[in-house]
Amino acid sequence: MRADFKKIFVVGAGTMGHGLAQAFAQGGYQVAMYSRTQQTLDRADTLIRGSLDTMVEAGLVKKGDVPAIMKRITPTTSLEKGAADADLAIETVAETKDAKADIFKQLDAACPPKTLLASNTTFLNIFDFVETSRPDKVLITHTYAPPQIIPLVDVVKGPRTDPANITRVVELLKDIGKKPVIFSRPVPGYVVSRLQIAFNREIYYLLDNDYLSPKDLDEAAIWGLAMRMIVLGVVQRIDFSGVDLSARTSARSAEQLSPPDYKPKKLFELVQQGALGIKTGKGFYDYTGRSEAELCHMRDVRLLKLLKILQESDIPGPILP
Repeated sequence: MRADFKKIFVVGAGTMGHGLAQAFAQGGYQVAMYSRTQQTLDRADTLIRGSLDTMVEAGLVKKGDVPAIMKRITPTTSLEKGAADADLAIETVAETKDAKADIFKQLDAACPPKTLLASNTTFLNIFDFVETSRPDKVLITHTYAPPQIIPLVDVVKGPRTDPANITRVVELLKDIGKKPVIFSRPVPGYVVSRLQIAFNREIYYLLDNDYLSPKDLDEAAIWGLAMRMIVLGVVQRIDFSGVDLSARTSARSAEQLSPPDYKPKKLFELVQQGALGIKTGKGFYDYTGRSEAELCHMRDVRLLKLLKILQESDIPGPILP
């Protein structure tokens, strides 16, 4: 544990909040987890316990360590109690300007002067509208669901953020096993979300035109795309394929890809039918007979097995001279 971070304050106990609280508690840090309602905190407690049980099953957490991890998490419905003596506060509230501006105003008033204030925003440039008395301590730490498993964190510097504070947070994240990447300035969606937006357009185009089934599309992505991405990423893959080949492909790609303004058909048909994915039991796949909790458990078991393999190997990361 880093001596300069003793208490982490997670604001929000929903999908991202409870996972962040778990990640920091597993890393040995004291965590205050805030929500306005006790019901949300109770749900978060159940989900954290279930996630830890899955990690025990995967061999990444010892069963005997679970009580100590849970003890490090203090749920609270009081923002002031959660903020007291916090070294870092991370908000995970709704993705709107009003919500972000309001919570930063509250945190600036409730947190001690030493506290760094971070946002988990995906698309908003908080540095344009958030007002605090400590702009040198404001930054973005954008995580990915489920944040207790996925290592990537986008760390974004604002125009007035002290670079030393970026360094401190990066080292903190590394200390709990995360893989932070540093952005010199905000860009909506960072890397993964921007790639997924372009990626999804082609997915919808292929499915709408019945070129192949959802299952076969996933098989192609897993065995042809994802496997190489794990080893080479997306930029080094270009070097291995040949920069000249990529240049030729880029020159003719406009006529081969779906239009930039392509509107998905089956996607919106599913929404109209109420087939919203695992939370309703049906989406592009039919999950009838399995609960959302069971499906998430199955996903997490596989993610954790892969994470364990990657942690114990030198596979991820560019191949450098």
